[in-house]
Amino acid sequence: MRGHSALMRRMAIAAGLGVGTAGVLAGVLLLGPLAAVILLTVVFALVWPLAAVIRHVSDEAPYQSSATVAATAAAAVLCLPGLVRLLAWGAVGFAVALIAATLFVLLDLVLPERRHRTSRRRRKLERMSERQGFEDEALIASLQCPLSIEELCGVWTETATQLAQGAGPRDRQAVAEVRRICLDEFERRNPDGFHRWLEAGAPANPGSYLLPTPGDGPTAL
Repeated sequence: MRGHSALMRRMAIAAGLGVGTAGVLAGVLLLGPLAAVILLTVVFALVWPLAAVIRHVSDEAPYQSSATVAATAAAAVLCLPGLVRLLAWGAVGFAVALIAATLFVLLDLVLPERRHRTSRRRRKLERMSERQGFEDEALIASLQCPLSIEELCGVWTETATQLAQGAGPRDRQAVAEVRRICLDEFERRNPDGFHRWLEAGAPANPGSYLLPTPGDGPTAL
């Protein structure tokens, strides 16, 4: 059902474009090529800066290209007198509009559907996200190297400070993975100190529980 409605919507848009194209051609015949070019140029020059300003000040860009908006507005202004001219032709004008609409619908059905092209800004954000993901993976991989337990305690303290300062969702996910690795290493290298630290409520600085104090025996680092 959804696919059927999408097809009907595409056909309606194609038919509208066909009628609009017929209107633009009729407008050119009505006004003459020179006057039509002047009209298109004036409307384009007026709408383009306005569309660019709206796109710039808007929180979310309502359209991809200001030039496309200006060109569409110019064509619509030329289309209006052309459609009036087609209506004045009576049955002939109706037949011309119907033929144009049918032709565009057939072209839309025959031509392959274009894939949605990702905007340049979206591609840039995706590349930045991938690069940040690689940096996070590099950090996690470095923690999987044989760091000393003292270094791991320092990392744990730094992540606690980062969380207290308000990390974003992406940073919180990376910090959670880092802290998981630290917990595994704490328990593996010093299980007694690890359990004492947990029983104490897991303070932000685990070094006093996990690091050896003067006079203690050697601890796995």
